[in-house]
Amino acid sequence: MLTKYYNDESPHQTTIYEMMNGVAPDGVTNSQQLLYYRSSSGLNKPNSYSVTSVIFDTAVNEINNGRPFKSGVPGHARMCRGYKISGSDEYLRIGNPNPIYFCIPYWEAFGSEDDRIYVRS
Repeated sequence: MLTKYYNDESPHQTTIYEMMNGVAPDGVTNSQQLLYYRSSSGLNKPNSYSVTSVIFDTAVNEINNGRPFKSGVPGHARMCRGYKISGSDEYLRIGNPNPIYFCIPYWEAFGSEDDRIYVRS
């Protein structure tokens, strides 16, 4: 999903998984994902970085600056591409590639992420 956003094309999820050196059933670590995002053969975004401290205001800043990011939950990576505030409630707009090719964005209450990777040039 991030590949499609940044490159206006997207190899099959399996191809990206292989480029990240994923091994079933263990998946792909944040370090492996970062290598792909930073690499010239991946997204070519060398200033990408990973965090485990997820702050709503940082998500707002990234989205307002046109930088969707990887939103991680246990065992799964998704893309965050929007936010909204409704009263005192905060939400993130999540694009989930699972199941493959069935990516209908949805609103998720802020607070369910474990980690993020900010994708930066």
